[in-house]
Amino acid sequence: MTRTGAMTRAATTDPAAPAVDRLAPWFRSLPATVGLYLSFVRLSFLKFLAYRLRYYTGVVSYTIFISGHYYIYSALFSSSAPGPDGSISIGGLSLHEMVTYVAVSWIGRSFYFNNIARELSRMVTEGEIAMQLIKPFDLQTVMLSEAVGESCFRLLMFTLPIMVVIVPLFHLQGPADPALYAWTFLSFCLGLVIYSQWNFLIGCLAFYLKNIQGVLRAQMVSMDFLTGVLIPFTLFPHWFQTAVKWLPFQGISYIPVTIFLGKRPGTELYHAVGLQLAWAVGLFILARLVYRISVRRVVAQGG
Repeated sequence: MTRTGAMTRAATTDPAAPAVDRLAPWFRSLPATVGLYLSFVRLSFLKFLAYRLRYYTGVVSYTIFISGHYYIYSALFSSSAPGPDGSISIGGLSLHEMVTYVAVSWIGRSFYFNNIARELSRMVTEGEIAMQLIKPFDLQTVMLSEAVGESCFRLLMFTLPIMVVIVPLFHLQGPADPALYAWTFLSFCLGLVIYSQWNFLIGCLAFYLKNIQGVLRAQMVSMDFLTGVLIPFTLFPHWFQTAVKWLPFQGISYIPVTIFLGKRPGTELYHAVGLQLAWAVGLFILARLVYRISVRRVVAQGG
C-alpha cells in the first residue's frame, strides 16, 4: 500500500494566507492490490490446513457416495435390454461412462465446494459486516480469494486423496485425448467461480431476510441436483435439458464432466468453456451490483 504525497502544501492565491496541510487522496497500486488479495488466498489455505484431518474423513464419505451410485446404476443397466448392436446405453452413456460421470462429478465437487453464502449470512446476522465495510478492500473479491485458497487446499488434501482411492477401486480410465485433462481442470476452475458468485448472491439475501438458514438448507439439497452431480441431465426429458441450458448451474459440474468424457468434440468444447466464462463474469458483475445495493440496508448501532 502507498500514499501519494502523504501531506501536501495547499497553494493559495493570497501569499499572506497561512499554509494549509491537506491529505492527498489515498491510492493503492495495482501490484499492491494483487498482492493483497493473494495474501487472502494464502491465509485461507493455511487456515484450512489446520483442520486437514477433518477432510480425510471426507474421503471415506465420498467413496461411499460413489459406491452407492455404482451399485444403483449397475442394477439399472443389468435390468435394461441391449440395443440393436448388443450394447446397453442409458441417456447416451454406457455403464462405464456412467460410473466415470458420477466419480468425476464427486471428485470435482470436492474441489469447488465452499460456504460463502453461509459465511456472508453469519457476518450480516452477527453485525460483523459493519466492520468489513470500513476495511480498505472489496469484500466480494476477498471472499472469492478465500474460496480460491480453500480450493487449493482441497485439491491437495481432499481431491487428490479421493482420486487415489476412487480411480483404482472402480477401474476408471481417462479420456483418449490427453489435452482433455487440462480442459477439464480449466472448466472446473470456471465452475468454482460460478459456484462462488452464486453463493455470494444467496448470501446477500441475508441483508433482507436476516435469517436465511431455510434458504441455505434448500440450496444444499438442490445444488447437487441442479449441477448434475447426482443424475446426468441426459436422463431427463428434453424440456428439462432445454431449461438447464439457460441456467448457470450446468457450468459448475455438468460441463466439466462431459468434457472429461469427450462428449463435447470440436467447436462444442470451446462453446461450452466460453459459456462458463460468460456466466462467471456475468454472475460476478451481478453479485457486485446486488451487494452494493444491499449494503445500504446496513445499520450500525452502539459505541
